[in-house]
Amino acid sequence: MIGRENRAREIIAQMIDETIWDRKVYKYNFENATEKRQADEELGHILIPDPDGQEKHPEHLWQHNHLQILQRHALNGDIDTCKIMIAELPEYQRADTIEMLEGAVREHGREIDLSSL
Repeated sequence: MIGRENRAREIIAQMIDETIWDRKVYKYNFENATEKRQADEELGHILIPDPDGQEKHPEHLWQHNHLQILQRHALNGDIDTCKIMIAELPEYQRADTIEMLEGAVREHGREIDLSSL
């Protein structure tokens, strides 16, 4: 009986060791401000991630704003404006956008039919 318990403990310990070993360790993982300050002293000031997303990809910002406005018009039931704005989207995004908008309106207890676009 004791041998079986020891074997079980060994297996559990091995599993824990493997789990810890398999974890990815990131060099820049700060738990608190003190660790961040210490790393800044050792490595220099680090911004994570590099804040260049809006400069490199302004189309994402346009799409984000466009979808917010489009959703507002859909929730207000303004189908004509929705048709115009959906037509401005790339062809491959239209069907998914229509499905998303109809679902968002449905969540608020109303229905809107944009599938005829």
